Amino acid sequence: MASVFQVFYASRASTAFDHASIESILQASRDNNAALQVTGCLLYSGHCFAQVLEGPQAAVRELARKIAADPRHSAVRFLAESHRNERDYADWPMGYLHDVTLEDDLETLLMIPDRSHAVAADVMERMRPDPVMGALR
Repeated sequence: MASVFQVFYASRASTAFDHASIESILQASRDNNAALQVTGCLLYSGHCFAQVLEGPQAAVRELARKIAADPRHSAVRFLAESHRNERDYADWPMGYLHDVTLEDDLETLLMIPDRSHAVAADVMERMRPDPVMGALR
């Protein structure tokens, strides 16, 4: 089985996004990611984004580079990367979670580097699909 490369980042939204704007981002992501064999999940808290991307390393790194340059957000901070034996989001070209309760955690990830590892793990766990239900926890 080929190794799956996974990255996780957080960023601050440059402006407020309404439901239609998020849906547009998700549709474009789903179309592009399917062609690249990339899967993952986008989290929006109302002021911040977090995202997990997974797939072939070259495709994920190129996508991460493009995301970092996207003007729709700032303070992009890549917090984790790893090689995994299998995908966490195998059935999701791009899952989505809107959770305002994670706003403080995302701000912590962006502002307090020494707390990032534990908080990043907690946020990533909240974004992971439930193995029984196939939906977010």
